[in-house]
Amino acid sequence: MAGHKERYIAVIADMVKSRELPSSRRALVQKHFEELIARLNKEFRPSIAAKFSITLGDEFQALLKTSTVIPDLLWRLEEQFADRQLRVGVGFGTLDTPIQPYAINIDGPVLHRAREAVEEAARQHILGGVFRGFGSLDDVLSGIARLLYFQRSGWTSAQRKIANLMRSGLSQSEVAAHLGVSRQVISKQAAAIGWSAYRSGENAWRIIFRDYVDPMIGPKP
Repeated sequence: MAGHKERYIAVIADMVKSRELPSSRRALVQKHFEELIARLNKEFRPSIAAKFSITLGDEFQALLKTSTVIPDLLWRLEEQFADRQLRVGVGFGTLDTPIQPYAINIDGPVLHRAREAVEEAARQHILGGVFRGFGSLDDVLSGIARLLYFQRSGWTSAQRKIANLMRSGLSQSEVAAHLGVSRQVISKQAAAIGWSAYRSGENAWRIIFRDYVDPMIGPKP
């Protein structure tokens, strides 16, 4: 089947104000960026159509064959790359060129839309993800992304650690045992970060990806 008839998810992310870094610091940040790309290619391998690749010194892109991993991907970007904030654009569409093992030397509407999204994120100073090419779902997906980012951006590093453990499926009692604190401490922190509301919002986002976005991916009718 011709490559241009396949529809994919493109993800482009770039560092915020990375060029303001001094040269010595910039080299270290770019090294961490390369390490992040290696981890992403390993962790998300089953969902990747074309591997995460650094296209510019401060930017990467990838093609995905499922959208349901996007909540986990955006979470990992923040968790595993603390050097700089990342703007993220997510596009949907087809390719004009053959698919490649790595997301370089390829072109088409899917990448143009992801580029439009990340450029909009830069213009509007939006973090958490901007989505383009999903039709009427663009604003829905982008809106949920912004709300979830706004909520977790107020968490401390300790609260983020607790949220990460609960997000992995541990109960409050299990998180308390893991951290060596009382369950009451975890319960209080979960309430402080609005964990129940966050989890509900992310679950709603996942349902939209599963039931409305993923059925659009693949061969174009």
